[in-house]
Amino acid sequence: MTSRNEVFYRKWRPQRFDEVAGQDHVTGTLRQALRTDRVAHAYLLCGPRGTGKTSTARILAKALNCQNPRDSEPCGGCDNCVAVTENRMLDLIEIDAASNRGIDNIRDLRDKARFAPGSGKYKVYVIDEVHQLSGDAFNALLKTLEEPPPHVIFVLATTETHRVPATILSRCQRFDFRRLSNEVVIDKLAEIAGEEEIDADPEVLSLIARTAYGSLRDAENLLEQLAVSYGSEVTLDQAFELLGLGDAESSIELAVAALKSDPKRALEIINREAAKGADLGRLRSGTVDVLRAGLLVKAGVEDALGQSQEALDAMTEAGRGASLEKLLHVVTELEKADFKQNSSSPLPLEIALLNALAERPAPPVTAAPAPPPATQRGPVGPAPTRRPQPVPPQAQPQRPTSPRATVRPAARVPSSGSPGNQGQPEPAQPPRPARTPQDQRWAQVIKELSRTKGVQFNLGALLRDVQDAKQNGDTLSLSFRNSSMEERVAGELSDPRGRNPVETAVENAYAVKLKVVIARQDANGELQKPTTAMDSHIVRAAVTMGARILDEGSVSSGGPAKSAPTDTPETNTPDTNAPEANATNPNQAG
Repeated sequence: MTSRNEVFYRKWRPQRFDEVAGQDHVTGTLRQALRTDRVAHAYLLCGPRGTGKTSTARILAKALNCQNPRDSEPCGGCDNCVAVTENRMLDLIEIDAASNRGIDNIRDLRDKARFAPGSGKYKVYVIDEVHQLSGDAFNALLKTLEEPPPHVIFVLATTETHRVPATILSRCQRFDFRRLSNEVVIDKLAEIAGEEEIDADPEVLSLIARTAYGSLRDAENLLEQLAVSYGSEVTLDQAFELLGLGDAESSIELAVAALKSDPKRALEIINREAAKGADLGRLRSGTVDVLRAGLLVKAGVEDALGQSQEALDAMTEAGRGASLEKLLHVVTELEKADFKQNSSSPLPLEIALLNALAERPAPPVTAAPAPPPATQRGPVGPAPTRRPQPVPPQAQPQRPTSPRATVRPAARVPSSGSPGNQGQPEPAQPPRPARTPQDQRWAQVIKELSRTKGVQFNLGALLRDVQDAKQNGDTLSLSFRNSSMEERVAGELSDPRGRNPVETAVENAYAVKLKVVIARQDANGELQKPTTAMDSHIVRAAVTMGARILDEGSVSSGGPAKSAPTDTPETNTPDTNAPEANATNPNQAG
């Protein structure tokens, strides 16, 4: 053992593989490699600080050059082992990459690596924090790292593996060091405390282990700091005071006040600790640790609490009236307290605590949609329409002749919301039928034609308006919702450039060759004209703009519309080329 004036983490640095705490998965593999003489030329040791990366690299160098190895462990007594322990081994070269990160430093390393070792069998290069090397330095190291001299072994250590280039990672055997568990740290601290004659309560060692967060070096430094400050006897209150955590009772009291939704008591505790000069960030961390124990107790996990019995009893008592969701909400809000801007102000912790205790609004309740009104049973006849009173002839102005049919101003038909329709429930919409195989095949046709252009239009877009596609023998009859769309499809099907892609898609979907026709085509393939005035989309557009129907006589494909009834003084004759009904334009009405 070295002199007693060394700090604990150097004085108690492991000298053998079996002394490395909590990294058996690494030391076991290295010992097996030494035992079978299959040592790699380059190793990469990754992991958090204080977990034993550099110590393991030094033990590996000692074992490789030991003159009397014992079961793959260094003897610790030969000249080479003593030289490594006392930091005077010439064949162990430790390089700090943060200070030697340039390409010139790597070139110098590469030149010196060619020389044979002095007293040992291998020259071991340990590059600590290797991620600090520059890009050019990494490139200069690549060739030497891939094919080093047979007497050279590289050990790279880093806490930030993601910053190491993949070309370096692929040339090394990688070992990941883990954070040490609290139990391992406590056992090691108890061993050191016993050797150094320090009387520390188990709760003190547990507090140190939680504060170190898996770093044995940090834990050893904290233990030494407590021993220097308070002598050979260290109490829990002294540990809280030195670590800036306030006292244990404050964290417990604050956690209990949060669970009991007592903002007055919680704010009093925060301001009391702030007046004492306590580190409020540490107070927040201590409170979160206590609440974490409450979460574990509430969830039924009692093996990894790491809290004093007093804290557990308090959490058990306070947690009886708090749900798991509330515990989680309080912990989440306290974790949001940001002390980066002003670590001495209690405001961040106060805001976080008040947010945790604030009443959360209940989620909005969405009312279920009202059921559709029941359909009226029995046959319902059309509502009687009142025929408008005829206008006297002498009151009518001279009508200009026009090639278009004149349109009369219509009496506004009451809408569904007007008083005329009140009391008559709208019929319920029928349920949408399930998709049939016929629908699925037609959907396949539309999908196949979605990017196909016919003569003028996109065929897939036009065929989306098909209301029904019925297969009758070797034909597929299409009916449409919209007459104008029907006319466009008829125009496309009249040309081979539009008909051929449609029939090909239909054949692919229906697995049979079918002739595509429109339901309202006659035997010659011509589209049948509307048989009544109301079937014309032009008349429907006029009604939408305010016209009213005087007569719904039949309309031939090219003949004039039927004249108005005799009781109507209007006897205008519409244009024979248009199938519109007799109507007058509201802008020309007297």
